[in-house]
Amino acid sequence: MNLQEADILKTLVTEPFINQRVLSEITGHSLGVVNRSLRRLTADGYLDGHSRLTEKARTEIESCAPRNAIILAAGFGMRMVPINLSVPKALLEVNGEKLIERLIRQLHEVGITDITVVAGVMKESFEYLIDEFGIELLINPDYASRNNLHSLRLAADRISNTYIVPCDIRAQYNPFSRTELYSWYMVSDKADEDSSVRVNRKMELAIVPEHKAGNAMIGIAYLTGETAKSVQKKLAEYDADSRYAGAFWEETLYRKDRMILQAKVAPGADVIEINTYEQLREMDAGSNHLKSDAIETIAGVLHCRENEIRNITVLKKGMTNRSFLFTVSEKKYIMRIPGEGTNRLIDR
Repeated sequence: MNLQEADILKTLVTEPFINQRVLSEITGHSLGVVNRSLRRLTADGYLDGHSRLTEKARTEIESCAPRNAIILAAGFGMRMVPINLSVPKALLEVNGEKLIERLIRQLHEVGITDITVVAGVMKESFEYLIDEFGIELLINPDYASRNNLHSLRLAADRISNTYIVPCDIRAQYNPFSRTELYSWYMVSDKADEDSSVRVNRKMELAIVPEHKAGNAMIGIAYLTGETAKSVQKKLAEYDADSRYAGAFWEETLYRKDRMILQAKVAPGADVIEINTYEQLREMDAGSNHLKSDAIETIAGVLHCRENEIRNITVLKKGMTNRSFLFTVSEKKYIMRIPGEGTNRLIDR
């Protein structure tokens, strides 16, 4: 079953067949593709003569159905300075709703209640999710020295028909479904110079040549079948290799010049990754988490309005400090925020 056939079959789970034109409008595939897909699905025994699901189709759908989700929320979120000094990125509020709570509710909407959250920094902040949403909390004690490949390795035995979800995503529409027929990785239709992959004509994620822009990597993925087994194997292999201490889990998806799963393309305006203070300000200027002691201090010292503080960029974290660059009225400044225990280590 190819990608187009899987899309047609998935649509027929919830939308009874009316005619090919309607199916074309729903799936976004051309009439020619719909016609060929229906004929192939019928020939292979997934549809009967009236384009209705057969028992073979229902068995296939059940075998690939989503069972659980893993939300990765262990990291510092360093680019979120100065907010990350007081709240984990997963708990940022946008329009009155915490990012991770929205993701959990969207998973619940499609029947996924087996949810593991991998936490690290400020891990106590996530404990309320156990009682409120019934999640399982897994702690990554090495969050400061290792990246999310290690976080996912800690939950690797749970990967089977599984959504892998970054904690800093806000999806306007539910990106999850009760029916999935193949493994995929979500990217945006927007170009991004920092992306390592782009979607080709076969809906594969091919590695981008150096100095070329790719599709922005959103990071939500669905793993099933052989892809899930491959990722489990690679997680164990890479996690034991010190060269991958700073790696993202997506490293397990690359084979030669492309990823091993299909692309799922989302409109850039519908699914947004919130990485910086200014992105949060653009999405929700009234967010309570924009109220920062550091921002208030800058405004007071430089006699400016808070929204005049722009281009906030994290600097490499020092032994005791967290510092960031910013501009006010086209002038550049650095703010250094002493870390916990500074006075015990250094006499300034």
